[in-house]
Amino acid sequence: MNDITEKQRERAVNDRIEDLKNNLYRLGITHTSDGRDIEKVSLYTLEYTHINAKCRQAVEFGEEEPNK
Repeated sequence: MNDITEKQRERAVNDRIEDLKNNLYRLGITHTSDGRDIEKVSLYTLEYTHINAKCRQAVEFGEEEPNK
């Protein structure tokens, strides 16, 4: 039973890694802020890079909005 649970966890982690990489590529990001290739970093680093990219995108969007 533990083997199945472990395999499911590994699959979920690998799916999340691929999802984050795809999202980062769509945003035009291929490297982390410290220059590492996103293909060679951990899930944690991918999550951190993705959050930072989305925050930058939100700030840029806010700067484009006209003042009311």
